[in-house]
Parts: sequence; C-alpha cells; structure tokens
Amino acid sequence: MISKIRTLIKLIFLNKLLFFINNTLYGMDIHPTAIVSFKCRFDKTNPKGVHIGENSVITTGVVILTHNYVEGHGVFVDTRVGKNVFIGVNSILLPGVTINDNVIVGAGSVVTKDIPSNCIIAGNPAKILKENVAIGKNGQLIK
Repeated sequence: MISKIRTLIKLIFLNKLLFFINNTLYGMDIHPTAIVSFKCRFDKTNPKGVHIGENSVITTGVVILTHNYVEGHGVFVDTRVGKNVFIGVNSILLPGVTINDNVIVGAGSVVTKDIPSNCIIAGNPAKILKENVAIGKNGQLIK
C-alpha cells in the first residue's frame, strides 16, 4: 500500500515537473491534461511551435519537429496535435503538420501531411486506415 502511494506521488511530481519545463522554460503550448512521455523528443530549435491539445497522449520515442532547414535558413513552423489524440510509439511528426481532434496514430508512423478528425492512421508515410471512428478521452477507440 505504501509503495503504491509513493509511486502515485512520484508520477504526480514528475508530470508537474515535465509540464513546468516544457511550458514555462521552453514556451511550448501543452495542455495540462495531456499525457506526455519523458522519452518523447520535442524539437528544441523552435519549442514555441509545439502545440498539444487536451487529453492527448504522446508515447515514448515520439519525435515532434518544428523547424525545416531544407527549404531555407531558419524556417520555423507550428506543429499541432489536437484534442483526444493518441500518438503511438516511435512515430515522427514532420514540421508544419496538423493532426486534428480524435485521431489515433499507429506506432512507427511518419506523419508528412495534415490529418483530418475522427480517423486512424499508420504507415510510412502515414495513410488513413479508417475514417469516421469514435474516439474518446486520451485517444481511446470507442466501439
């Protein structure tokens, strides 16, 4: 019982610390109800370009990019993740991509273009696998 309480306190403290670092020190726009893994990698070149909506889940190994040096020097863009989005392990979001509300991104996907609401995507490059799906809080599929 004591170990469960200790684990809960540790998780709460670490979540608040991560939220403080990302929002206050780097200036990222991450909603307080979003769940972000500690091993998620945000682009620190343009941290103010990261926008994550409420009740979204960003799992381990996800890379969110917000700058593009290929199209010119210092091209900074916003990468947006909507509400109730689940992004699977080791996915990559390229600069300037917008993932709208209620989307599930499969593990290992490379998102190269904007994604509409209420769908499931996966692949490299990510393609829509299923549309008009009901997705609830934290990106959970509702049957």
